[in-house]
Amino acid sequence: MLAWAFPCSNADEVGALLRALGKHRYLMESEHRIHWAVDAALAEHEPFAHHARQFSERRRRERDLDPSSYEPTLWRAASAEEIGEVLRIFWTPGRPALDAASRLRALIQHEGLPIPQRAPFEGDPDFPDHPQLIQLSWRLLPICDLDPARHAGALRALEDCGEEVDVSAPVDQEGPDLGVLELTEGALEGSPVSEFLIWADGSRVYSDYVFRGACKVARLPWEPESPEAED
Repeated sequence: MLAWAFPCSNADEVGALLRALGKHRYLMESEHRIHWAVDAALAEHEPFAHHARQFSERRRRERDLDPSSYEPTLWRAASAEEIGEVLRIFWTPGRPALDAASRLRALIQHEGLPIPQRAPFEGDPDFPDHPQLIQLSWRLLPICDLDPARHAGALRALEDCGEEVDVSAPVDQEGPDLGVLELTEGALEGSPVSEFLIWADGSRVYSDYVFRGACKVARLPWEPESPEAED
């Protein structure tokens, strides 16, 4: 996969980008997930309070549930709007962010999970720290399924470049690893300490076309940086 950099300057711009990536006409499906610890840390805010109560009730029912495990149901489906709100709370300087960060770190440590000893956004993408608190993924339509009229722009770009790709394969895209460090230390004075990366496989031209369109819809005054190295 190749990493594409989006130098968003605050949580609102990241949120706008996520919403745009979930609504364009090349999208086959998206799947975003939030870990239970995020809901618990944000239990003073809706809609997270509702999900935090549900998880607390589940823990009372399921005595053998291990909240520190890789059990898939410890993550719940979430919308791009919810993910954007998580980032807004954690990354906006002020008392709500400090309180949320303190609660999140306490929850992680209470379950016996380590706080990584590294800087935010500097983890190994092949071996992300557990738990990944926010998971972001999208799947684009295979090139062979693009409609000549509805998807003319991308098809024209692909034809002009002559890129050799598997036209029958869906294009998968993944967001960055967002763990405890990224949420609690990932933005200084409200600005992310690193470019916001999205990883994509398949055609570079296809991803480039979709990402540029998403930036335009999100009203971001830049174009995504072209990938320079393969993962």
